[in-house]
Amino acid sequence: MTTVLEHGQMPSEEQVWRLLDVMDVGLLITDAARRIIYVNATFTRESGYTLDEVRGHTCAVLQGPETDPADIEAMRQALDQGLGFSRVVLNYRKDGHPIRYRVRVQPLYEAGVLRYFVGVQEDYTETYAALERLGRWAHVDSLTGLGNRRAFDQALNQALVDGKALQLVLLDLNDFKQVNDERGHQAGDQLLVEVAQALSGVVGGEGSVYRLGGDEFAALLPPDAAPVVERLRGALAALEPAAVCAAVGVAWAPDEARTAPALFRLADSRMYQQKVGTRS
Repeated sequence: MTTVLEHGQMPSEEQVWRLLDVMDVGLLITDAARRIIYVNATFTRESGYTLDEVRGHTCAVLQGPETDPADIEAMRQALDQGLGFSRVVLNYRKDGHPIRYRVRVQPLYEAGVLRYFVGVQEDYTETYAALERLGRWAHVDSLTGLGNRRAFDQALNQALVDGKALQLVLLDLNDFKQVNDERGHQAGDQLLVEVAQALSGVVGGEGSVYRLGGDEFAALLPPDAAPVVERLRGALAALEPAAVCAAVGVAWAPDEARTAPALFRLADSRMYQQKVGTRS
């Protein structure tokens, strides 16, 4: 086969099939009606299906309960129009194990007539898992493990879009800079972690807590949640080795504001007024 190719000759049909079989990606060919007529060895190794087991079937044999119907519909529409398709799709092995593949399908025409569809699938499981982890970490404060500002903004905006009533609580620690200056940044970081744990303990399953940055935290709670401000202050006062004080501002949606910026400004203004009052 190498000699044939080196001399510029076209490979024979047998050589073509052998080349397809040693590809390191799964290959699947269907007729124009999308019935499977060929799979290569990599496809069999990855899916567990031999050609005899899938010949004459459509690719539905590879789908399962968690396969996204939107992906299948997008593929159907593209192929109905004789177009190519590319997407990450959740398929299933013969043993029922789900695997995410980067699937690419292209139509093949002969004399202007659609004859085949050629599909290539590459195992995308590890890449997808890594992207999911990155996506999660993009919304998590690395120090405290709370949701970060991005997660807070998304949660608040989504709640308001959904028409949910809620109370926004903003909390800013008093004299945090002094802790950093006198006890060092490591002590300051440890204090932030302890504050995050205390706030999460107070809010519990009633709502969600976020670190917005620096020494500023936020909580989203139902409007009728039990009065939370004093509970938050109590939890901070109980911290060891030294009690922590904070300025707190609360605003309610939709009673006081209907948009995220307006609600945040109101809570922030109340928090700032309290902080100034504490200093004076």
